[in-house]
Amino acid sequence: LKVRVVRSSPPSSQFKATFQESYQVYKRYQMVIHKDPPDKPTINQVRLVPVSFEDPQFKSSFNQSATLFAKYQMSVHKDTPSDCGENE
Repeated sequence: LKVRVVRSSPPSSQFKATFQESYQVYKRYQMVIHKDPPDKPTINQVRLVPVSFEDPQFKSSFNQSATLFAKYQMSVHKDTPSDCGENE
């Protein structure tokens, strides 16, 4: 596994070149760890939002994303609530 940070918005050439492969890794993870069916999530359900409070889509989804992140971290990784605050 190779982890690489690439710009997703606007999509960089590296992002475009690796999106399909990255999506397949993500999908496999969801199936193995979370027992998702093979048809979930579809490629159209993967949503990337720039991390910026200047971006209205990020601002509007931040609280929902932070709550989901905390639930995931506590459930899967056994983190404490203090390990999952909005700053993390």
